[in-house]
Amino acid sequence: MKKLIAIAAFLLVAASAYAQLGVVAGITSSKTDVKEAYADVSNATMYHVGLTYKMDLGLLAIQPSILYNMKGAKFDSLSSATTIDDFEYKTGYVEVPVQVQAGLDLSLARVYGFVEPFVGYAVSNGIKYSGDVKSTWDNMKTKLEYGVGLGAGVELIKHVQVSVKYFWNMGEMYGKDITIGSVKQSLSDQKANGIAASVAILF
Repeated sequence: MKKLIAIAAFLLVAASAYAQLGVVAGITSSKTDVKEAYADVSNATMYHVGLTYKMDLGLLAIQPSILYNMKGAKFDSLSSATTIDDFEYKTGYVEVPVQVQAGLDLSLARVYGFVEPFVGYAVSNGIKYSGDVKSTWDNMKTKLEYGVGLGAGVELIKHVQVSVKYFWNMGEMYGKDITIGSVKQSLSDQKANGIAASVAILF
């Protein structure tokens, strides 16, 4: 037991010697289709910002973060039963993602792929339609979210990371009917999956 504790302590000290704290920010698309997301970049209204901490383990790296992550979706029209256009919902999460990276160091640049499980808790929720914004929890089934992301990135001169990922929310966040105008609309099939692009500065 003592040997295991000593080995764990050694690994922790070794990892901390190659650790970097940083800031991260980026955009989260409101479109889950890659082609639609690319076309919608100029109108992207979702975002994320927070702190990140990279532990370099050689070919592998562990990088947990704490983020404020705004997620949601935007629809050109709500349904055929209403004339309401430009319907959008946004949910703000305090989120903890943990990237497990595998990469190749090319001296000035490091190219890597990653898997990123995450968990979060909703702290804000709003619905916008016909120019009006309503703060409500009526459409939320649960404030807890969890899921996983897959992506790739490049790290320049060991201090700047640029990455892109696709993420899946696996919980049932939305599930209640909401009334828009005179129409009841269910968001139970909306998972707020999406594509996110990030830039991190490591110190």
